[in-house]
Amino acid sequence: MRFELRLLQYAQALAEHASFSRAAKALDIAQPSLSRGIMELESRVGVPLFHRSRLGNELTDFGRVFLQHAEEVLRSAKELERKVDQAKGLAAAEVSAALGPYVVDAIGARAAGLFSVASPDIRLRLMMTDPASVARAVRTRSVDLGLAEDTVISDADDFETLVTLPPLRGWILVRSEHPLAGRRGITVADVLDYPLAQVVMLPPRLLAPLLASRRRPAVGAAPPFPALECATARMAIGAVTHSDAFTFGALGQVRPELESGAVVPLLQPPWLRSSWSIVRLRKRSVSPAMLALVAAFQQAHDAALQEDHELNERYSH
Repeated sequence: MRFELRLLQYAQALAEHASFSRAAKALDIAQPSLSRGIMELESRVGVPLFHRSRLGNELTDFGRVFLQHAEEVLRSAKELERKVDQAKGLAAAEVSAALGPYVVDAIGARAAGLFSVASPDIRLRLMMTDPASVARAVRTRSVDLGLAEDTVISDADDFETLVTLPPLRGWILVRSEHPLAGRRGITVADVLDYPLAQVVMLPPRLLAPLLASRRRPAVGAAPPFPALECATARMAIGAVTHSDAFTFGALGQVRPELESGAVVPLLQPPWLRSSWSIVRLRKRSVSPAMLALVAAFQQAHDAALQEDHELNERYSH
């Protein structure tokens, strides 16, 4: 029984997106082509791979088993293509990484600039997503490297941690006119009486102390937790400047707002700090382009650490 890689990619996309229209868009093909491809694949297999439900097109039980093996084939094919390109001298022409949203905001732009200067002949592709999706992107070889919350991406046996970055100290940030701004003796419990503008789902190491600090309001209902879910750190900071919400971040991320007086650092709990690692798939070889990108990330993070130290000296008194 012969399977074309194209048809396996069609099944993978439909399983991921659960919709023919969204899967076709992701594959950059016409929806009828995708439908015919799935029908052809199911005809070759002789067993249905998908069934329709209220949630969309879901894998059958056999479809799940089939796709597990199909994804292994696709990963092997992609790695073979990379090996061939490497042998032809083309592999160094591109490098890619998936980053968590806080990483993008804190060091992403600086790292991209440093890499461009150091490696002008190499195309760099960066994508931002949540830490769990960073792990999936590395695992499926959609990117070469992942950089995000290490308690999410570095525990898997199939990952190798290349670098663990020193922590950036985090602050609870509010607008300068916030009711708690300027008050002494503020606690995390006091802050949690106000809405949280959150960027991504917090890792357990940060979520646990927050939940332990929540208290029942004396009057009325507690605000939803989090109250605002924002796509980026910049969006969360923007929401804070226009409301009594609070968010988290290193001072370097809000330097313009600090210097303009729009935002003030309110509280610095000892557990609020970054914990980021750069990982790769364990059995995947490391190219010179990947090493160059790791170096750019480290240089950008070193600069962020220096800025963090200077701003903490200025605003923590």
